[in-house]
Formats: sequence, C-alpha cells, structure tokens
Amino acid sequence: MKHFIKSAFFFLTLLITFNASAHEENIQNEPGLLGGDFTGWVEFGNERMFRGNSETQNSDILSLQGLLTWTHADTGLYVGYWAATNKFDIAPDIYAESGPYIGKLGTTEISGVDFNYNVFVWHYIYHEDGKGQPNYTELWFTANKDVTENLNIYVEFTHTLDAWFGTKDAKGTSGNGDPVYGYATAITPTYQLGNDWSINATLGYQAFNKPQFVAVGDWMYANVGVVKVFPGGWKASLSYHDTNVHNDVDTSDIWQSHVVGSISKSF
Repeated sequence: MKHFIKSAFFFLTLLITFNASAHEENIQNEPGLLGGDFTGWVEFGNERMFRGNSETQNSDILSLQGLLTWTHADTGLYVGYWAATNKFDIAPDIYAESGPYIGKLGTTEISGVDFNYNVFVWHYIYHEDGKGQPNYTELWFTANKDVTENLNIYVEFTHTLDAWFGTKDAKGTSGNGDPVYGYATAITPTYQLGNDWSINATLGYQAFNKPQFVAVGDWMYANVGVVKVFPGGWKASLSYHDTNVHNDVDTSDIWQSHVVGSISKSF
C-alpha cells in the first residue's frame, strides 16, 4: 500500500507538471506536442461511485483520482491514463484501479440536429495482491447537446469487450466458462442555475447477457447533485446516489444509498 501511495503522488506530480507546461504553451500560442495538448484533472472525495456502487467500500478509504490526456487539436483523437484509489470487501486483494483510454471526440449532425460526440475504449486495470485478474475493457459511445441556453442533455452507452470484472458463466451448471458481457446506458440532464452553479441528475441501467452469474444481477441506478465552479479550474460537488439492488443480495452494502462530496481541479 505504501508503494501505491508513493506512486499516486508521483502520478499527480507528473500531471501537474505536464499541464502547467501545456498551459504556458497555450498562452504563448505555440504548437503542442505532435499537434496536440495535454489536459488533466484531479479529484478528492469521501467516496467514488461508479454506476451506483461504491468503489471505495462505503468511504472506508478516501477517493483520490486523476487523469492525464493528450488530444490532437485538428482531429479530436486523444489518448490518456487514469488512476484512482479502490477498495472492495468482496475483493479484498484490490487496493487501486487505473486504466489507459483512447478515443475521438467532435461535433456532428444527424437530420439537421448537431451534437457533440465522444467514442472511446477504456481498459480497467485492478491492482491487487492476489491473482483474481478482474481486468476488463469497455467501448463507450456518448453524446450531449445544449437543448436550451441553460439545459444540456448527455447520454451514454457502453459495452464490455471481454468478461465484465472477470466474470464467466459457471461450468457444470448452465454455463461453459464463457465471458459474461455487460451493457450500460444512462442519461444525464444538467441545468445551469447561474453564477457558476448547476444541478444534475442521472438515470442509468447496468445489464448483462447472463445476469444470473452476477451476484446482484442487472440493476438500475440514479443520482442527483449540485455543482459549483470556481475560478482557476476548481469545482465542488455534492450528490446523492442510490440503486434498486436489494439488501439481501448486496452483502457488502456498496449498492445502497450514498452521499458523495468532492473537490476537483482541472488543468
């Protein structure tokens, strides 16, 4: 764990250094590395949520996460790396999570309606002391549009390209050891209140091709939150999260209701 903490601080130091340099280049209007620029983001919080479940075992550890992205200015192609603290009682060997990602973002138009899109592949790496190897990869499709001056609608769809969290159907029952694939979709409206305040809400659904081999099966999740943006790339948020997963199958309570507060900084 001590090695991970040192690595996390080293990662954040690199992130701040790279982005400070990138910021100076932008101010001087100099071309970035290979026609692109670095951006970054770090966040501290009491909890990290992912599709309605706690990734830090109900605040047993604090959430610390950050990412560094290089984006090509002309094409919208990008590549980056993300890292975060992680803890599950149901998988006690896992102590951190990270992942590389690559994608393309831009703006397009369909039937006279223009919107922003983002298509990317994200590989989840779970750092652990054991040999469970629950790593997996997802393909993401997202889109968002300002439907009014104050209202933005964001939608997403994801599909795992291999076994979700390393899950396979059980041999000797109704399966033969094949991967269990996950599918998720969500919609998030965000309304700007003025003075850099906004409110948002998300409704999503996580499904599987063989939910009987996932402890909690398919689930629906939702959250509502408020965000305040400050000068210098700082942001504070407070949100409430819940799912329809019942207590009798959620043995570690990570799918139950949570209140999450966080402070983040973009570079």
